[in-house]
Amino acid sequence: MATANGTHGEVRFKGAKIAKVTSISIDIQRQTLETTGIGDIDDEYAYGKRTTSGSGTLLYKTDDIATKNLINRILEDGEQLDDLEIILHKGSQKSISGPVLIRSQGVGVNVNDNTSLNIGFVINGKPSYSL
Repeated sequence: MATANGTHGEVRFKGAKIAKVTSISIDIQRQTLETTGIGDIDDEYAYGKRTTSGSGTLLYKTDDIATKNLINRILEDGEQLDDLEIILHKGSQKSISGPVLIRSQGVGVNVNDNTSLNIGFVINGKPSYSL
């Protein structure tokens, strides 16, 4: 039985694979809002807003000019990426996608003709899931 982990994934932009995921962490948080009334003895809560964010290490080929240009655009322009999809496990339907804002990035060591890229991201709005 295969176990899904970060090394089975990839990142796609507009449907095209741009990087292999070597590790990924996605965190979905929901605010809890206190709704306790005056005179109540026990605290009561309701759900508030949701935030989906994460970080990961990507590996991409530096000799692929189209991928290299796209990675540079992602890092330099600071634009929202509406068509970025993180595939959690190749060959399955496990994915999380949505409009992404890259909050941080750091380029790592070259591995042969590949470059390692560490990113921190947040999904702007409601993510799409297929888990």
